[in-house]
Amino acid sequence: MAGFAPLWVRARFSAHLSRMKATMKKTTTSSKSNPDSTPVYKNPRRAVAERVDDLLGRMTVEEKIGQMTQVAGTHPNILKLVEECHLGSVLSIVGQQTVEVQKVALRSRLGIPVLFGIDAIHGHSMEYGATMFPSALGLSCSWNEALMEQSARVTALEMEHTGVHWTFSPVFCLPRDLRWGRVNETFGEDPLLIGRFGAAMVRGYQGRDLSDPGAVAACAKHFAGYGDTTGGRDASEADHSRRKMRTWFLPSFEAAVKAGVATFMAGYECIDGVPCTDNRWLLTDVLRGEMGFEGVVVTDWDNVGRMVTQKRVSPDVADASIRAIHAGNDLMMSTPDFYACALAAVKAGRVPMAEVDQAVRRLLTLKFRLGLFENPRLADTAKSAKRIGRREHREAALQAAREGAVLLKNRGVLPFKPETIKRIAVIGPNADNDLEQIGDWSLGAGQGQGIMQKHPRASTVTVLDGLVRRYAGTVAVDYAEGCSMTGDGAPHKIARAVRLAEKADVAVLVLGDQLPFAGECRSTATLDLPGAQRALFEAVVATGTPVVVVFLASKPLAIPYVEKAADAILCVFNPGMEGGAAIAEILAGDFNPGGKLTISFPYHVGQQPVAYQHLPGAHQEGYPDLPAGTRFNAVFPFGFGLSYTTFACRRPRLVESSVIRPGQAVVAEVDLWNTGEREGREVVQCYLRDLCTSATWPQKVLVDFRRVALKPGEHETVRFEISHDALAIVDAVGRRVVEPGEFELLIGTSSRDADLTRLPFTLSADRG
Repeated sequence: MAGFAPLWVRARFSAHLSRMKATMKKTTTSSKSNPDSTPVYKNPRRAVAERVDDLLGRMTVEEKIGQMTQVAGTHPNILKLVEECHLGSVLSIVGQQTVEVQKVALRSRLGIPVLFGIDAIHGHSMEYGATMFPSALGLSCSWNEALMEQSARVTALEMEHTGVHWTFSPVFCLPRDLRWGRVNETFGEDPLLIGRFGAAMVRGYQGRDLSDPGAVAACAKHFAGYGDTTGGRDASEADHSRRKMRTWFLPSFEAAVKAGVATFMAGYECIDGVPCTDNRWLLTDVLRGEMGFEGVVVTDWDNVGRMVTQKRVSPDVADASIRAIHAGNDLMMSTPDFYACALAAVKAGRVPMAEVDQAVRRLLTLKFRLGLFENPRLADTAKSAKRIGRREHREAALQAAREGAVLLKNRGVLPFKPETIKRIAVIGPNADNDLEQIGDWSLGAGQGQGIMQKHPRASTVTVLDGLVRRYAGTVAVDYAEGCSMTGDGAPHKIARAVRLAEKADVAVLVLGDQLPFAGECRSTATLDLPGAQRALFEAVVATGTPVVVVFLASKPLAIPYVEKAADAILCVFNPGMEGGAAIAEILAGDFNPGGKLTISFPYHVGQQPVAYQHLPGAHQEGYPDLPAGTRFNAVFPFGFGLSYTTFACRRPRLVESSVIRPGQAVVAEVDLWNTGEREGREVVQCYLRDLCTSATWPQKVLVDFRRVALKPGEHETVRFEISHDALAIVDAVGRRVVEPGEFELLIGTSSRDADLTRLPFTLSADRG
């Protein structure tokens, strides 16, 4: 058309076109130099809150509800759900499986990345060949916060190139009934330790900044009171008053908030008839209001659906969805019907849009903090292969297994003496069992979302492997399983084990439990050794050969007869892939054990709770059908552990004054001496006793501890500064208060009164 216009028209049009091109060039240049011209939510230079506000304002209600929905990646229609329901999160897949899902999400209208979560509990559990550390319970017996932080850091690094950026760990639960199947996932029976050890793992997972590709979001679970349910049955009713919650179960989670944990997971159980998922007092008033938590709250697996099918407090998923949103949950795990039900409820006005926006705001904030909009962290198989199971990671797992081992008894048979040990009989159903040595939450343990294979056999050093390698060419090592744990056992198997023990200089008997008796949905009625293990133990002891029991189990069991008859007992719980190497080193004397129990061993299942924090006032101090003198005592108490050397706490003393003014710290010192002939580590423990309280309170509580390494003849002055706040009790109306009166510090090497020295002091009401 321009070719037929008059010359002056063509000239004017040409000039106009030139001006347009110049303007377009200027605009393009400006766009490159001014990133604010792009959508705010896509601009990494803008503050996270601004980006969230901008993105939230662009989202439809369908996209918002989708962000609140989490579905397992093994769902047969997962790609369709991501595309059509705008899923915000997918769980339980790893590696290449995540790539296709993430690409679908990134192609969506707004390009919001999926948040991938997985149960990386004591290692990157569901990644084939990943480094598997001791269970949380085993790791806790090291009393080494730096070691726990390192284990979480290694786990995060092994997750980096596998497409997953959120771990449902650590567990901040306090176990009170040892029949509960998930004791192995906890850090033991003390709220202070749980808080400190869990916080250390949070730091390890999350690093200095969540946007670092080597950092993953941590999750404090299961909020709260999940470790003490009726009959020890997993996820049943928890009979907790609010005062009991504030005394035992909330303090460790408050430590998680202070540590900056990114997410919380609501518990499965009901408290006083209310499911945790439906508990606004717990999730909103306490967690967000009192503790100041600003991150994401996720339900546990199908908690919304279980309000209908199991708890029976909701008539349908629609009602359960409304209640879960109102209570304060942000992300609904594995209840696919939540999406349609919640969407309909919002459109019908049954859910305030403000509650939805608040939840989505928290979810988007986490995704921006993780840097997923700039780097969705797509799985890279080649890079992952170079990171998984690296030598330095295995060395960290070995050190964790060494330090978590607890020597419970030793009649002088340990460490093995080369001049007297020429043949070792390794016996027991856990002696050469790689799956049981790693324990729960590992490939092959039943939580692999359809992946049934175990980690490679060669990646795990069993007890038998460790002793064979340690004594290769110098000591004969024979092996017999002895019995099984799932039946009475065949007599010929025990007979073979007895023959090996008779020919040996020492028998290493590896006893404990196995996965059919441990883990989620596997709480037990008894605390006996499963199967024919007691018969095996008694038969081997009867040979007269010295017997070293390696207790390899998910939790403490009632084994007073083992304590009485064994020559030595080494407790390792589930020590991870390098556990066998660590055990062999300890038995041979290459490593001096220094672990301390973080959980007590009972005489009998009916003695529970056997935790050291007994309340005063019982008419009887013991049970007439248990051995005289047991009182409330455990077979092996909290804080107990032996060494190949000896230690002495000398001159425990209060510093400055025994009269403490309000607001002042209580300061005490003790001189710790290594009085033996080997270098070793001791854990000096400081407990508090309030002699008279306005409401009943434990007879002693742990308030601090120190790990000290000393050479023979060395000593170190250990100092404790106990803050004024640490003197508090929870009074009858649930307030945490410090009451003036008479107190004692108790300093020593275990929770037993016989191992503690009393330091009385007075807390004055007068500020002076």
